[in-house]
Amino acid sequence: MNEYLLQFLKDIQKNKYQIETSQAESLIQEILPFIGDKDPEVRDRIVYEMLAHLFHDKHLNEERLTYYLNLFLSDQYLFYDMENKDPYSVLKRSFTVLQLVIIAYVHRRDNMISHEHILSLYEAFIKYFQEEKILIGYEEPIGWMHSIAHSADLFAQLVQVTWFDSEKIRVMFYLIAKKMKIDHHLYISNEDERMVVAIKKGLDQKKLSQEQILSWLDLFLLDEISDDYLTKSTMVNNIKHLLSALYFTCLNDESYSFITQKISEIILHNKTK
Repeated sequence: MNEYLLQFLKDIQKNKYQIETSQAESLIQEILPFIGDKDPEVRDRIVYEMLAHLFHDKHLNEERLTYYLNLFLSDQYLFYDMENKDPYSVLKRSFTVLQLVIIAYVHRRDNMISHEHILSLYEAFIKYFQEEKILIGYEEPIGWMHSIAHSADLFAQLVQVTWFDSEKIRVMFYLIAKKMKIDHHLYISNEDERMVVAIKKGLDQKKLSQEQILSWLDLFLLDEISDDYLTKSTMVNNIKHLLSALYFTCLNDESYSFITQKISEIILHNKTK
């Protein structure tokens, strides 16, 4: 990003994002190429925040929001270089997810964007989440990669889509469990806390039965587990961190006492493995 554009964007920030709606589209086009920039200041503090305001602050009509939604779901953004030929291509994917968070929120807030296109978002994101292999939270000098934490933020929006049925929430919960109980990467960058925010919002929709929730929690029970210490420790700790965060999130809500009881049983069970 050249110095002129960088300073121009910083000036907009200093002016509390007072942007003329007529300038919004041209500004989006100027900064989209930098959505996954390797400079953390450009990517996190400038481009992410600027795009978030442009999509959030009612500058775009439904047609244009839908256009950008479809663009973000393409191979140019969400599915960009899934083979990771560029070792830092995850930045573009991960920070695309953050803009999808904003668009999903705008759908919920303003009832904009058709159900058909939100379903496309759901389906594409589910596919992406399963296929994403770069799980590192933070790396110097690149900064936050956070594909899983950013995905948690999008889950937190999608579980609150009022017209989604229980099956979609069940699927999202299942995929969260599958991704969080892995044995080859230890989550150490607050991914568990971010994911629990999404889980709690999903629970609060009251679309899942107690039986479905308990069945989902059973996915975290370990029976067959590797004898390799590092592999075993990684999986056990990933599960323990997620469930502990969920335990304390639900602790003071009597309606979720069955969840905290079940979590206690699971953690004790896994400790013996």
